[in-house]
Amino acid sequence: MNRNEFMNEIRSRLTGLPEADIQKTLDFYNEALDDRMEDGLSEDQAVEALGTPAEIADKVLMETPLPTLVKAQPATEPRRKIKAWEIVLIVLGAPVWLPITIALFAVGLSLALALIAVVLSLIFAVLATAVCGVAAAFGSLVGIIMGEGTRGLLEFAASLLAVGIAVLLFIPIKAGALWLVEMMGRMATKIKMRFIARRNRNSQMTDNEEMKNA
Repeated sequence: MNRNEFMNEIRSRLTGLPEADIQKTLDFYNEALDDRMEDGLSEDQAVEALGTPAEIADKVLMETPLPTLVKAQPATEPRRKIKAWEIVLIVLGAPVWLPITIALFAVGLSLALALIAVVLSLIFAVLATAVCGVAAAFGSLVGIIMGEGTRGLLEFAASLLAVGIAVLLFIPIKAGALWLVEMMGRMATKIKMRFIARRNRNSQMTDNEEMKNA
């Protein structure tokens, strides 16, 4: 595979992405080819050293933000006329599948937002407790200096206890927040992988149809 074939296939596999992003990728791999050819490799050897266009496209798509990937997806769909009976089934089934789909989406979104809200609320509550505890500790020290004695010592001890509890609670809450971020990242990765697999299947179907028509 020569340079032009290599670049054209990469561009084809990235169809639907913003042109600026595609061109940035092509420029990067053109420069990588030049570097390897300057090191003494032939054009074919330099192309082979970079990997296959499919591998490169999958890597670029995995690094693409999910909204951009979703927006680019329709551009890769093979054209297919919807049959009359399919339209009838969609219309007749709409009163059933549409509310269920909306309800499931709403429930999932609500649960995710609720979980995020709970974690954020706990974090802010712990931080507020720690800040108030530190402020109260300084206030009690001032009271001790001013001669409040036993009362100042009790207030100081209570303030340190509040700070200690806040610190202890912050550890599991931080772990929970990191777990939530990790899970959301994994979900986004799985969704991306599904979109990429679908793009690849559609691309393969298109290639097969072109070969049949040739």
